Amino acid sequence: MKPIITVAYLFFFNLYSATACGDHVNKMLDQSFPLIHHSLFNSDKFEDKQFPDTQTQYDRNNPNHRGMNPWRTTTLRGQRKLALTYDDGPHPTRTPKLLDILKSYNVKATFFVMGELVEKYPKIVQRIVDEGHILASHDWRHDNSNSESLQVFKKGLKSSIEVVRKHYPGPHTYYRFPYGAYANGTGYHHLNAMRETSFDLFGENCINFAFWDIDTSDWVQGMEPKDIVETLWANIFGGKAWRFKTIRRNGRIQYIKEPYTINSPTEGGVVLMHDIHERTVLATKRFLSEASTQNIEFVLLKDVEEFEYQNLLCQLK
Repeated sequence: MKPIITVAYLFFFNLYSATACGDHVNKMLDQSFPLIHHSLFNSDKFEDKQFPDTQTQYDRNNPNHRGMNPWRTTTLRGQRKLALTYDDGPHPTRTPKLLDILKSYNVKATFFVMGELVEKYPKIVQRIVDEGHILASHDWRHDNSNSESLQVFKKGLKSSIEVVRKHYPGPHTYYRFPYGAYANGTGYHHLNAMRETSFDLFGENCINFAFWDIDTSDWVQGMEPKDIVETLWANIFGGKAWRFKTIRRNGRIQYIKEPYTINSPTEGGVVLMHDIHERTVLATKRFLSEASTQNIEFVLLKDVEEFEYQNLLCQLK
């Protein structure tokens, strides 16, 4: 594994107590509570692949083994190539609407789905696969992995991978940490646990974790479709975009949107969005309409160098 430079970064934590399954799902469908979604990192050194390295024993106390910067998708930069990804679904009504839009523009995307929702909405999940999109894991529930024990994390990871693979056969097995949160818990490092789980499931190093290059901030309360579209274009051409900031109100941390300027756009990358929000569905339609005249190419993760599987078979045991 190549050396990784130390990156100074700030995690915004607002821990929410665990709720019953149904309550958690209902809350998630209404709104997201991201802990560390942001696009404020800068780095010049990156990893070639997104798999946990088989020769590395990851240490949560090692600053080189944390953060998102090592996992940026540099091969898409400057190419006007976007890999659209949608988290937290499937949603019973919004995901089908989004699928209609993607189909009308002949665009394929990657859906990072919750295992418990895959079981709840199998027909929607199967439609995702049948229409040529990638189905990927966003864990079993949208819980902060940093607050989970090793046993709980591995169980959720394993169960979500297994239910996704029932609908989406290999070799591509992508995973995204809820909130992008990892390597900041106690007692173990998530990448070691991911590698161990992969060998238990496949006998190979097959779980390919995915972060993002472009955070649309579509999860922030108050964001409108036009703000999401403006942020996407700013990441291509530069200019005004939107991100979140934290405020404390009535003793609680809240996330609100704020404008900022992108002076050095990536001009391509993996895009983070969430198909549980109506504003995201509307923004996707508007952006795809505009992108059709701007020479933008949409790609699937499996066709991006950093996410390739090459000769791995990755079949469940």
